[in-house]
Amino acid sequence: MIYRALLGVVCFSGFALAQQQPPQPGQLASSEVVSNRSEAKWQRMSVKEKLRYDSRHLFDIDNFVFAGIGAAFDQARDRPGQWGQGWGAYSERYASHIGQYMVQRSIMYPVQAIDHEDTRYFRSKHTNYGARAGDAFLHTVWRHSDDGGFMPAYSEFFGDYGAAAISRQWWPDKYHTASAIFIAGSDTILIDGAINVFHEFSPDIKRWVHFSR
Repeated sequence: MIYRALLGVVCFSGFALAQQQPPQPGQLASSEVVSNRSEAKWQRMSVKEKLRYDSRHLFDIDNFVFAGIGAAFDQARDRPGQWGQGWGAYSERYASHIGQYMVQRSIMYPVQAIDHEDTRYFRSKHTNYGARAGDAFLHTVWRHSDDGGFMPAYSEFFGDYGAAAISRQWWPDKYHTASAIFIAGSDTILIDGAINVFHEFSPDIKRWVHFSR
């Protein structure tokens, strides 16, 4: 319950920030390209470039790490209980998360190609840690569009809840319900928000590790 309540706060806060301080083109910089935010500028990608980008990042290690974390949460909550406990059960849950992730990505790409959405993560220009974390979560549901503006992250919603609906089919029958699909999809949005926070702060972590040596 606390887990999903946090998701609600995150999404509400993100939309509130979008209303109060709408981002402007060029305000955000790509974490993939440079760590200095002032050096990066947004550039539109073609459909082919989006496909190359998605293919290149499909097997990023952090996606598999977070799948492991999601499987650990399911193991701790004994979901689904029919799979039991132990390393064998954890492997089954981990495989389920990987399968759900692959379905999610296969849905997100055609949606972003149709609605002209840019799913790349762009780092915040803020220097305050709280504001940067807020921007990272906001980016989960509010993204660049191909015309240089901003738009709701439709590919995120279709991908997360579509993958949840499909992945519940290999779970036990009691999870073949609308509420189970909603919970699974919402959990994925929260996990994707956490991945964005990781992308936002990973350059800082690298610097801290470097300076501590």
